[in-house]
Amino acid sequence: MKTSASFNRKLLSTIIAASVATTAFAQGDQVEEVVVTGIKASLTNSVSVKRDSGSVVDAISAEDIGKLPDTTIADSLQRVPGIQIRRNAGEGSTVNVRGMPQVSTLLNGEQFLSAGSITTAQPDFTDIPAELLSRVDVVKSAQASTLAAGVAGTIDLKTRRPFDLDDGWTFAGAAEGSQGKYTDDDIGHKISGFAGFNNGDNFGALLSVSNSKATLANFRYGMYSDWWFRGYNENGDWPGQGTASDLTGDGDTNDQVFGTIDYGVTNRTAERERTGISGTAQFQVNDSVELVADVFYTKMDQGDYVNGLIADNSWAQYDWVNPDLNTLVNRGKAVGGNGKDFYTSSVTNLEALRVIAKSETQMDDRESLNFNLQANIDFTDNFSGKVRYAHGNATNDHTSSFADALITSGMQSGLQTSYGGVKAPVNPGGYGPNGERVPVVADFSGEHPSIQYPQGFGQDIDSYGLVSAFSHQNRDEESTLDVFRFDGTYQFDDGVKVDFGYRFGDREIERNQYDLIAPFTVKDASGNNVTVYSKWKDSGIPGVSGGDTIAKTFTFSELQDSGYIHQVSDFGPASDGNSYYFINPKAMKNAFAFHEALYPGNVKQKDGAQSYTVEDQTQTFYFQGSFEGEAGLPYQANFGMQYIETSLDITQFIPSVDTTKVTVNGTVYPALDGVAPTIASSDVVERTFNDFLPRFNIAFDTTDDTKLRLAYSKTMTQLDANDLGLGRTYTTNNNPELGVFQVVSASQNGNPNMEPWRADNYDLSYEWYFSDSGMVSLGAFRVDVETSIATTTVQIPTVADSDGVNRRPGETIDLTTRDNTDGGVVKGLELGYQQAFDFLPGAWSGLGTTINYTFTDGTGGEKDFYGKTMPMADNSENQINAVVWYEYEQWQARVAYNYRSERFIGRAWNDGSPAAWWQAPTTYVDASVSYDINDNLTVYLQGTNITEEYEETYMQWEDVVVNQNVYEARYTLGVRAKF
Repeated sequence: MKTSASFNRKLLSTIIAASVATTAFAQGDQVEEVVVTGIKASLTNSVSVKRDSGSVVDAISAEDIGKLPDTTIADSLQRVPGIQIRRNAGEGSTVNVRGMPQVSTLLNGEQFLSAGSITTAQPDFTDIPAELLSRVDVVKSAQASTLAAGVAGTIDLKTRRPFDLDDGWTFAGAAEGSQGKYTDDDIGHKISGFAGFNNGDNFGALLSVSNSKATLANFRYGMYSDWWFRGYNENGDWPGQGTASDLTGDGDTNDQVFGTIDYGVTNRTAERERTGISGTAQFQVNDSVELVADVFYTKMDQGDYVNGLIADNSWAQYDWVNPDLNTLVNRGKAVGGNGKDFYTSSVTNLEALRVIAKSETQMDDRESLNFNLQANIDFTDNFSGKVRYAHGNATNDHTSSFADALITSGMQSGLQTSYGGVKAPVNPGGYGPNGERVPVVADFSGEHPSIQYPQGFGQDIDSYGLVSAFSHQNRDEESTLDVFRFDGTYQFDDGVKVDFGYRFGDREIERNQYDLIAPFTVKDASGNNVTVYSKWKDSGIPGVSGGDTIAKTFTFSELQDSGYIHQVSDFGPASDGNSYYFINPKAMKNAFAFHEALYPGNVKQKDGAQSYTVEDQTQTFYFQGSFEGEAGLPYQANFGMQYIETSLDITQFIPSVDTTKVTVNGTVYPALDGVAPTIASSDVVERTFNDFLPRFNIAFDTTDDTKLRLAYSKTMTQLDANDLGLGRTYTTNNNPELGVFQVVSASQNGNPNMEPWRADNYDLSYEWYFSDSGMVSLGAFRVDVETSIATTTVQIPTVADSDGVNRRPGETIDLTTRDNTDGGVVKGLELGYQQAFDFLPGAWSGLGTTINYTFTDGTGGEKDFYGKTMPMADNSENQINAVVWYEYEQWQARVAYNYRSERFIGRAWNDGSPAAWWQAPTTYVDASVSYDINDNLTVYLQGTNITEEYEETYMQWEDVVVNQNVYEARYTLGVRAKF
């Protein structure tokens, strides 16, 4: 059994020092029924929310102040039936509800901006400190008064309110240190504090603050570049292959062998620092008017650092894959494929043309500020209302930098430098100066893939040379949100209640993407100096046809004293015992400074096709009646209608077709392949559409302790700004006879004329509440997706060649674009059970459990290798959650189990042999234990992913492993205080 890293004295002393320095504060939740003080109380709170709700709702309540039951909000949400999550560096980040990601997120009932996902309504939960929240509601059947509902569900994040506190001051706080198995030299910390005041009469205020920092391991093994999978043809029709070869040993050359472009192992770490502040003030002006002000601030700085040893075919030659015949399996012929037998092997002998010491740095600076000003007014005894103004601003600045150093010479694929007509290998000190390929074994037969190199390979620093570097897909994103709304309630004397309201929302998104391009002055074939701009700073790229190559190769020996070079031997469980040299990715944290130091003159070249501005204005009216009565059984019901008018103003940028030139500071220069073309013009689309969304919910009290719920709601979700705004790029081929570049195809990742996702949702559930904290529930759901969005291919007229002349009028080219398609049906079952075994004697009475199971079935439109229709992408049919908890006297303990069945990623073409790409089932286990030293002080120990689960993908067949993401077990020791 795998063991976790143990705590050391440094970690313990850090925690003790932090706890002594920490003072914090506490308050209650806005829920009136229960004051949350422990595991059982939090479950009681959640049961109360579900039972009293007017629709199908599940809730997670904090066990105590600043303490949701898991590391992140998404980790907590995965315990809810129907919720599936995706992870980033091992932490929960995004969620699906009932198999769909079209989910909206609210803050205290209103839309808010998260910096983790500027373009969408659903945030990336990694940048939201869970300590700021008291409860999270998952609304699965919307009411008419539920605004901005997602197609599959709505997640409502709840913060605390000071009037729910005890009179006087309340203080609470926590300090903890964390450590991972593979990052045991980096002690993470989290410090949170809370202060709340309630004068018991007419004023209250509170403030929550949280700061945390952690280093998270995320190793990656196997096939490195996703989607570049290949079916290597024996008949030699690959470019650069040329001759037929019987790779399978069956006596013919008519087969295909599964492989990919590159294989590798990587050391990946993420450094995250989160800061969160939440504040609220309440003032009871008089018996009729209450004023509320909320502030919610988040900031996250994240660096993702990668060093990897990657063997590839130089993206040029395709005769490098030789399967091990002892592990070869014939999978037959793909239905609808090219008719060739398709073979796979768990061990592949590679004749690598390149081996790269790859370095990659991704930096994100995310910041968001949301505030809410609200007046709650009782106009009469029967008529009340709320007036709210909400404002949000969020930014996400993302930069990236890549540095590829060769350990091979480059001669294997003809990579040469040329200066003054003198040619040389791009990396003269590298392996194979005469073009010898590197014998590499890619072994996928064990628990983890391993990539095996010749003895002594990569151990000499003189064999390394930095050949290529680039910085692209950098982006600055900003969004603002302004909301004004009025919500009214009229209570009739007979118990009937009418809710109505109006909301105006204005969301603006601006996205600017850019690459760093640098000038290089080289000699052309005639010996004349020419200045060209290039994104790829690669010493093997000619600046002008027949002339010198650009850039230069920097040997690691000459870079060693600059601090750019470091050694890495830790590749997690796939480490081979050797240490290799890399550009230190932390030296590239400032991408511009790094590239400017080696390749002076960099400028930001805007990528018009990936930049846009979008303004999204909505006006919403709703009317809802709530009533109760007898219809054979007591019932509570609500019925209403929501009307939404959406106005869009979308600006896209149209790049020039001429990719051979770029304008820098008003001067036109030759541009090499990869440079984003100069923006030629812009296009503005203005459009409006309307939605009528009826919603109906009814709950029958079949007994005093049981409910039968029926619900119908029509839903839509706000369009992703990327789907609207991303522009068009053209693929061109050089026509040497005409001396021009001609467009042969186009792609467009945004379509300003699309309609949003829309669906009809049906729910049926039966709930038995047999105690304050005990419940059994069984639910069935169906989501009929009326309108969805997918990638399609259409025909468009040809466009002008690079010289402005259209030489093919009347002809068409392919445009791959995003567009509306017919939807499908998602249906399933949700079964839940939770109970406190407080009827047991003595210490056994502290036991309790929560168990739920979800089945989700959604059919997609893609076929696998055998012609079988695949399920909806990103959905797992089966999910199981089981939590066993213990709470007795001063002790609390909890073990949580989460199982998710296989997840369909998509269909890979594999050169005429389509196959289904899957993620294998995963099982995560987390645990925690705490001890109350006294009424004010608690110490706790938590472990996440204690079984060291990793995520593995495979191609069609479970034994055909593609790659793995290996996360670490992490342990946290902390202290919590409350006064």
